[in-house]
Amino acid sequence: MLVKLDEAVQNNLQAHATAVVQKLSETSLPPERIFSSLLRYAVSEDGALHAEKYFYTVWDDFQTTRPSARWQHLIALSRVTASEFGKPAAGQEEARQLLGLS
Repeated sequence: MLVKLDEAVQNNLQAHATAVVQKLSETSLPPERIFSSLLRYAVSEDGALHAEKYFYTVWDDFQTTRPSARWQHLIALSRVTASEFGKPAAGQEEARQLLGLS
């Protein structure tokens, strides 16, 4: 299912990404695995919603929200992540060049 989540994000399929995370919420997969999958996009993509800041806001909210509602935060994060894919974070390419990663 995490592969399907990656595919949805990389194809900007917001509804699919949210559906996958909704299904994952019904499994025994630890939420940290989903956060880990989405983190790489939060630090590489920016979109219009400041991806990394939103990721950490959702992480904090997930930890403090009552269990019956916390998955809504992660489902929303998957939608935002899918919407921002393909819009690289500012300065990312320059940083990669300076570090010899591109």
